[in-house]
Amino acid sequence: MTGWLFWIVAAVMTGGAVALLLRRLFAADASLPSGADAAIYRDQLKELERELAAGEIGAAEAEAAKAEIARRLLAAAGEMKPEVTAPAVPPRRVALGLAVLLPVAALAVYLVEGTPGLPSQPFANRDPGERAAVQSAMAEAQALEQRLATSPQDRAGWIELGQRWGQLGESAKAADAYGRAIGLGNADAELTGRYGEALVGANGGAVTETARAAFEQALTLRPGDVRARYFLALGNAQAGDDRAALDLWQALVRESPTDAPWLPSVRQHLAEAAQRLGLDPKTATPEPQPPAARAAPPATGAAGAIASLPPDEQAKAIRGMVDGLAARLEQSPDDLEGWVRLARARGVLGDAGAAADAYARAAALAPDNADLLRAYADALLTAGRGEDVPPLLETGLRRILASDPNDLQALWFLGVAAQKAGQPEEARRLWGRMRDQFQEGSQERRAIEGRMSQLPAPGAG
Repeated sequence: MTGWLFWIVAAVMTGGAVALLLRRLFAADASLPSGADAAIYRDQLKELERELAAGEIGAAEAEAAKAEIARRLLAAAGEMKPEVTAPAVPPRRVALGLAVLLPVAALAVYLVEGTPGLPSQPFANRDPGERAAVQSAMAEAQALEQRLATSPQDRAGWIELGQRWGQLGESAKAADAYGRAIGLGNADAELTGRYGEALVGANGGAVTETARAAFEQALTLRPGDVRARYFLALGNAQAGDDRAALDLWQALVRESPTDAPWLPSVRQHLAEAAQRLGLDPKTATPEPQPPAARAAPPATGAAGAIASLPPDEQAKAIRGMVDGLAARLEQSPDDLEGWVRLARARGVLGDAGAAADAYARAAALAPDNADLLRAYADALLTAGRGEDVPPLLETGLRRILASDPNDLQALWFLGVAAQKAGQPEEARRLWGRMRDQFQEGSQERRAIEGRMSQLPAPGAG
């Protein structure tokens, strides 16, 4: 925050505090709470009894709260009226004096003890460990976003990006990533539900029409979907249809196990809707199902042995198994399925370069497999080797481009190959076709145009 902006904010806050003080001191009626206040206190006692019966607060807390509310109730009824003596100084003079004295005193203390020139410091910056973790996660998300700019058909990549932005609290970016994944087809209930939830987060908790459509689609794909039912009920409540919201929440409670993690939130919303409808929340809340059985069969064999190890030992054991697979494949280099498994395992372990090398071995065994060539190209990008276009990949991508002239992956890599071969016009033509598939001003279009700007001007010798 700049210096001048700090002082403006400080002045506004000080003015607000002084205004509240003056309003109180200039009040004509400084009497005890009215009959309406007493009614409020009685309602608070009733609410306290309900919370105690529901087990939401403990007995000790309830007694302490009841004593305080009872004291206020008696005061409101006139049984604890304190003696009122006339002030020695007229209230107006006191108020004006305080209005001048308090801001001046606060300013003097701040100038002596504070540091006006110190820049604002977000919470993350105060904890080095947390700051490093957030910065690392942000960098990974941005790197993935940049990679997807050159391979926008990577549905799995967009889903992963949505998850990463969601974990960082960037709901709008998460919604955009999930929306792109949905646009590539094969949207399932989970992906559609995540998209709707991200839209709700991006709109401050409001269930927009777009979000409602996403949840309705998720419910169509997976009847009984808890997330979709919860947010559709919330949308009804926000729209003023408490009856529809209550019906949905009641059904959700009725069909959920007692240990379901979403039950507390659902019960709270249900109680609020019941109160708005003039119903007793206690009788309006149905009983849930018995606890869900979550016992899973124990793992056996190598998986069971690894699962029984401490986390650090598990990682070593898994890497040992992957290294063992790699050693076996060196003795059986024609095992196509084995190379693909190795490539995926290396990718999961974060060995992007080794994953790309394994895909290269697999692609050599199946040079006509378009899906395998695409996976190989993606692995090169993930490994930061987007400038590598091996002859095998280039040949395969030319075949893909012949059948699909707008294939983004093929256009990108073949453009790189043309640039490296000293054919800037061919690179410009290929990247231009890629660029034209994105909207004006989009991040992808800007990235491609930036790369095209590096090419020699037409006719330059």
